[in-house]
Amino acid sequence: MNKKLVAMVTSLVVGSSVLLGTAYANASQLSGYEAYKTSVKDSKALKNETTNLKMSVYDNGSDIADMTTNYKINLASNAMSQVTTVKSSAGNQTFSKYKQDGKNISKSSSSDVYNVRENKNKNVKEKDKAENPEIAKSVETVIDTLVGNMKNNVSVVDNNDGTKKVSINLSENDVTPLVNALASMAIIKSSDEPMHNEKAGDINLTNVLPQLQSNIKIKTVKVTGDINKNDILDNQIAKVVLTGIDAQGKTHEITINATLDLSNINSTTTDAVDLTGKQINNVTQQFKGRD
Repeated sequence: MNKKLVAMVTSLVVGSSVLLGTAYANASQLSGYEAYKTSVKDSKALKNETTNLKMSVYDNGSDIADMTTNYKINLASNAMSQVTTVKSSAGNQTFSKYKQDGKNISKSSSSDVYNVRENKNKNVKEKDKAENPEIAKSVETVIDTLVGNMKNNVSVVDNNDGTKKVSINLSENDVTPLVNALASMAIIKSSDEPMHNEKAGDINLTNVLPQLQSNIKIKTVKVTGDINKNDILDNQIAKVVLTGIDAQGKTHEITINATLDLSNINSTTTDAVDLTGKQINNVTQQFKGRD
């Protein structure tokens, strides 16, 4: 479920790039937008870091869902740990996931059972694979086209200590029609897909999040961020406001607040779970919808 919510939010925030860290090529002349893209690329290429994400979703001023995620990765050790907590009117839920000792381990707070799968075919090191430069360039071109003149609203200011401050401020008139269309498609698709894993007993947010069906528009996007001396985007705060109408004809104004922090770069030790004495369910197939 956490993947569904994060995917929906990131689709809304950028529909194209602003917070979406896909693949970017280095730019020879760094405008604010290009400098930002480069920092996103460099941050995405990290092999050892701790990521903390906090997210809140409001509907017409009412807080309907809060999510926190702590994600640690160490490619050299082929290890990862992730703990996500979601709070909503449907209840509170924590989902934990680990990659350690050649195993994928997951557990929901709704159960005492640890699902364990031998990690024979897929491991954390897949993140270390080099991207095809032609594909990366093609993705960049598509994203730049989608963003259009929105890129002019990205500002990067150099600080005296070698760091940079990012600022993105988009109004409804700045957002391209195609980005709004993509956001609309993403929301409707997320509404149609169940944010629920019956095996893990996760909270179903389908009845918590508004099911927007028409006239979906991004109203404002405001982002601030910090780029460190190594061109790593280690802090980012975003506020996205969008509007839409549900199937009953009610208008909703959805506000998404998100804070993303990177820390312990190249010095992260992932958390591990001791399975001694625990209830274990050995899984033969891959976990779905969790990576």
